[in-house]
Amino acid sequence: MAFFLKSALTLSLPPFAATLLILLLALTASKRGLLTLSRFLTALAIVSGYSVGHRIATGSLELFPKSVEGWLPLLAFLVSLLSLFENLPKVSALLRLLPRLILGLIAIAVLLIPLAALSVAAKIVWAVVLGLGFAVVWTGLDELSERQTDALLPLLLSLIAATNSAALFISHSAQLSQLSGVLASAVGAIFVFCLWQRHWSMAKGASGVFVLLLFGINTCCMFYADLPLLSLVFFLLAPLSGWVRILLLTSKLPRWSQLTLQVAVSLLLAFVGVGIAIYKNGLPMGGYY
Repeated sequence: MAFFLKSALTLSLPPFAATLLILLLALTASKRGLLTLSRFLTALAIVSGYSVGHRIATGSLELFPKSVEGWLPLLAFLVSLLSLFENLPKVSALLRLLPRLILGLIAIAVLLIPLAALSVAAKIVWAVVLGLGFAVVWTGLDELSERQTDALLPLLLSLIAATNSAALFISHSAQLSQLSGVLASAVGAIFVFCLWQRHWSMAKGASGVFVLLLFGINTCCMFYADLPLLSLVFFLLAPLSGWVRILLLTSKLPRWSQLTLQVAVSLLLAFVGVGIAIYKNGLPMGGYY
């Protein structure tokens, strides 16, 4: 027990601390009126925290990765750079969606290129389908982040990533499970930060980094391990659960009822994802990498 606790702290505390450090820089930029820089640094905070944990979990952090999951920090950094464009004034929703879609196609293609079991045509189809899904989820979470600038959203995102870690472990990838745990730790730092700095937004940057990492980790596990497609779908829908508070049918409910409903829907979707992984793979017995 002590060994597992020590391992968990070793894997989670450095990403947590690295994320908080960059968030303090984002706060400084915000106080000086540099909103674009502040949002970029908020996105970079997740990238930095995840990258630190990625290095601990995999033992490498390379500019030219030799493994598929090694591309995730670089792809996340590209998403954070896109925030500089998204925060430009008068950028329409369509103009934001297009580069998200292009980046999604590129990200999925990069992750699938080494997969010998798929033909080139199949890789193209999967890249288009998952790239479109990536852009849609990113857009949905980004709009949600603009509307819900409280600590609940990053808390739920952290819990989703932690639950996702369990599903990946069940799907025979201990390393990807650890990476999802690292993501949970990094976003957990944003939750703690939001308890201090109320109304801190994850929009126009940080939301995209989270979706990229969650999407990328799960895509790797689906194609290179045994994560079921339905599990991936439920875990990608879970971050969008906050939209239940915006629907006309729930907008007139008391605030506590709306919050409870959002938490319930989010966790339900995540637990269904775990349940599907258990149904398809059984409980963990071995066969991990």
